[in-house]
Amino acid sequence: MHNIRPAKITSPITTLSDSYNRTMMIGLVLGAIGLGIAAAFSIFSEGGFRQFSFTYLVSFCFLLTMSIGCLFFVLMMHLTRAGWGVTVRRIAELFAMCVAPLFILALPIILPVVIGQDVLYPWVAEGYSAHTAEDQAAIQASGAIPPIESGKAGYLNPWFFTARVVIYFAIWAAMAWFFLRNSLKQDETGEKKLSLKMQGLSAPLTILFAVTIVFSSFDFEMSLAPLWFSTMFPVYFFAGSFLSATALICLTGLLLQRSGRVTDEITVDHYHDLAKLMFAFVFFWGYIGFSQFMLIWYANIPEETFWFDWRINSPYGWQKFSLLLLVGHLFIPFLGLMARTVRRNKTFLFFASIYILVMHWIDHYWVIMPQLYPEHTFTFNPLVDIPCVVGMVGLFITMFCLIAGRKSLVPLKDPRLGESLNFKNP
Repeated sequence: MHNIRPAKITSPITTLSDSYNRTMMIGLVLGAIGLGIAAAFSIFSEGGFRQFSFTYLVSFCFLLTMSIGCLFFVLMMHLTRAGWGVTVRRIAELFAMCVAPLFILALPIILPVVIGQDVLYPWVAEGYSAHTAEDQAAIQASGAIPPIESGKAGYLNPWFFTARVVIYFAIWAAMAWFFLRNSLKQDETGEKKLSLKMQGLSAPLTILFAVTIVFSSFDFEMSLAPLWFSTMFPVYFFAGSFLSATALICLTGLLLQRSGRVTDEITVDHYHDLAKLMFAFVFFWGYIGFSQFMLIWYANIPEETFWFDWRINSPYGWQKFSLLLLVGHLFIPFLGLMARTVRRNKTFLFFASIYILVMHWIDHYWVIMPQLYPEHTFTFNPLVDIPCVVGMVGLFITMFCLIAGRKSLVPLKDPRLGESLNFKNP
């Protein structure tokens, strides 16, 4: 038995207060310096501006998946009426709202497509063929799908791509705004009907979210190799998104508490549940990744297996990166998060969350960067790749601080606040 806490916020500081201006400036400086260094060194790299564009896409997808993963976290909290997550839900709501300014960061990806530059996506080039003459002969002999011009040209064209991306961001931003606005309104009024409203719309919005994440994964990452097919890729994309989101929420909560904020509202039991979600989705990510590989490799269809062949059998260094991802993204966090004692250790969870986020970035790097030079050497360039991700993360921090401002970092009058404050893990 334990004492029942009243449904009341007791922490002395529950907002970013005046520090958000300083943190915003730090983020902006990191963003400017990081992206500036990455762009400058890309000039002297073998890939030039194309190298920078690819590593920019990696970091952009890294931030985007964390943001939409937080949006899904909010959806699930309302859909399941989860009382335990009330005190950590506001962090997810604020990060989910970052998807709106992320559209600005998507412009360097969209604009080359609009003007017909195949910097990232080869299908943008006029008269593009997804196959060499040898590929086409092999496809005709196997009776497989026709070339991209006759099979995918209606979908993979610049204006339709741009329209889809705009629609994705409009839907995500509208959903994030809906939940954050009503949650903040409830802080003032305490109206229970606002929770019922958000709960009632969470089911249809989850279906809409699923549609957008499926097609956005096709557009941003799969279409880099327009010949490749995988109906499991959107699930792989989603698994990484939610895993990184839970790690981000856990890390942010720990950092806020280290700065003296929301010290009483987020307890070790909340971190324990976030760690259990991370543990579950580490395994789910690995399961989906292996299932995708096994089915494609077993079917042995040329326009599917080449994607994995580049990453596993090529003599250009990617097989070592694939092994790093297997061990580092699956086995190490799976074994590390298995024990209950470590899932309740804040210091361990702090470093584990950072580690999972680093592995999530590596996962996107593994998906995207081999398309830069499919038959070329391993393309990791620390003078371009690392400053780029540091700069993008700096801008992401700025977005979060700008949105959070002086808003409360925990819901103040949610009807399930008392349940969350008294939550104990069995």
